[in-house]
Amino acid sequence: MKKFVQIVDNKAYWIFEAEELPPYPNVEDFLDISGREGVEEGFLYNSVTDEFSAPVVPNPVEPQPTLEEMQAQTLINTEYLIARNELGL
Repeated sequence: MKKFVQIVDNKAYWIFEAEELPPYPNVEDFLDISGREGVEEGFLYNSVTDEFSAPVVPNPVEPQPTLEEMQAQTLINTEYLIARNELGL
């Protein structure tokens, strides 16, 4: 049983096993990866070096609060402090 991968936009799109590559219209989009360990769907493919690499996932960036959100938080904090003061805390 051989292991094949379909390459779409330089990414491993679909990995499957078969005795031989079925007669797909674009056979140039498929590679025999039998014997290669660790190749997963979504991995990037470099056609020059014939190597796969895991995609780089950027760290998520938290959006900065808007001016209105900062003003609302300031108002809430001020009202909280006034209420504590009025209660003698």
